[in-house]
This record gives sequence, C-alpha cells and structure tokens, in this order.
Amino acid sequence: MKGAPIAFLLCALLFSAFSCKTVARGVEKAGRFLDGTAFPGKAVKTYKNSAGLTFSIFSPKDGERYGILALSAAPYIQFYCTEPDEAGLFFITRLHFLFSNLDGWMEGDMDVSGTGVSGTGSLAGTGNFSINGELTIGNITRGSIKRRDRHLSGEQALTELRNRSERIAALTGWMKEQTTPRNEPGILVPLKHFENYWQPILLPETVKAKLRPIGFNALNSAGSNAQYTYGQDIKWNSTYTQELLPEQLRSLRDSGSLLRDWEEAAAWFYIYYNWDTIIKMLNG
Repeated sequence: MKGAPIAFLLCALLFSAFSCKTVARGVEKAGRFLDGTAFPGKAVKTYKNSAGLTFSIFSPKDGERYGILALSAAPYIQFYCTEPDEAGLFFITRLHFLFSNLDGWMEGDMDVSGTGVSGTGSLAGTGNFSINGELTIGNITRGSIKRRDRHLSGEQALTELRNRSERIAALTGWMKEQTTPRNEPGILVPLKHFENYWQPILLPETVKAKLRPIGFNALNSAGSNAQYTYGQDIKWNSTYTQELLPEQLRSLRDSGSLLRDWEEAAAWFYIYYNWDTIIKMLNG
C-alpha cells in the first residue's frame, strides 16, 4: 500500500501535462520527489536579493542546520553550504543538480568548495550575501538516473554520470572558444536561446533544413562527396564533423553520444558553458 500514493503522485504529475514543457516539469518534480530533494528540511529563514539569488537556512529533524544557495536563472542546480557563523562566513560544500527530459531525469551531488559571506552573521533583515571568489569543482559523489522504465543508482549511475560530465566539459570547453551570443554582465542567456543557437551547429541533422548552417548544407548537398557514419539511428555527415570539431571530439558527434547527451541533459551543457557567468552572479 505504501507504493500506491507514490504511483498516484507520479501519474498526477505526468498525465496532467498538456505540452512537452509541462511534461518535462512534471518529470522533474517526480525526480525531486523520488530522490528526496523536494523535502530538504524545514526552511526557517529565506532571503532574496535583486540578482535573483535565494539563500535559505534549513533545519532538518536530525543533524545541523545548513543553507541552500539557489539562482533563479539556473534552477537545475543548488549550492549546499553551512549556516553562516557569527561573522557571516559560510562554507559551500557541494552542488546538487537535477536535469530532466521527456524520458526521465538524472540527479546527483558534486563536490564543490568555496566560501561566502552574508551582510550580517544572522542575515537578519538583509538579502546581502555572496560567495568569495571562485568555486572549486570536484568529483560527482552520488547520483541516480531515471530513463523510461529503468532506474539506475549506485556505481552504475555514478559511472555514467561521471563519464557524461567529462564529455560535456570537454565539448563546452571548445564551445566557449567559438563566436557565440554574449551574456550581458550578470545576466544569463535563457536556456531556450542557448539551445536554439547551438543545436543547429552541433547537430544540424536533427533540426529543420532552413535552420541548418550554410556550411553544413554545402557539405550535405549532392555531389559534395561527403562521408557519412551512423549512430543513434541517424546518418551523420562525418565530413562536417571533421570541419567543425577538433579530432578528440569528433567521435562524440559521429557515434551519436553527443545527441544522447544533448537530448537528456541540454541544461548540463548550459550550466558548464555559463559557469563563469554563474560565478560572477554569485559573487555579486
């Protein structure tokens, strides 16, 4: 009988949807319910500032009080930290991520170290808080994956998440070196704009012909003598791949693993690509 309320909740979340975006939001809520992050403890204090940052202090039933630092422009991640001491100092200890898609979700924790300071030790009556300088990213330490009717956890999920993190980090490192739409100081380009810009470049075979780059269309036309490979049931123009990407990244596109990473976690690309901007916003 205990599983019945959970099953009912998941059905209510998913079948109340009337659009793909609504379904994705429902799946994300289901993911938060299953992994427990929807109920991190009772929030005893919550503070917001004009930059869209929220700092909440939680008091769990067991254990010490802690804080969660969240950014409204990037709702896929939360920074866990200690409660500010009398001097206002707090320590950031980990990052929790949750990326949803139409077939499921993936969530986990990543080691992150850094410090922050609040305007007053108790934050009473103020939304004045920020981190100090950079945040150091460590390993993914825990995670789980829901993919259709499969639920992965433990070492299997951890290995897959770490491998995906490495692939996305490598590709976004290259993406940052290209000419792209610039974020205004302290403002993130919306995720949808990011997707609309990069998907036709990285995965032109998956978008409408009118959205594809001119260079791809030239290489994909009859008589171009382009070479092709197959991956994830799609015929990839490997000649375009060679012209687009450095050698160490080409297999990601031609094998179809880039497509799978993008479909399941485009927001993960978004977070890594915009990491410097996110840090600047947190510093503000």
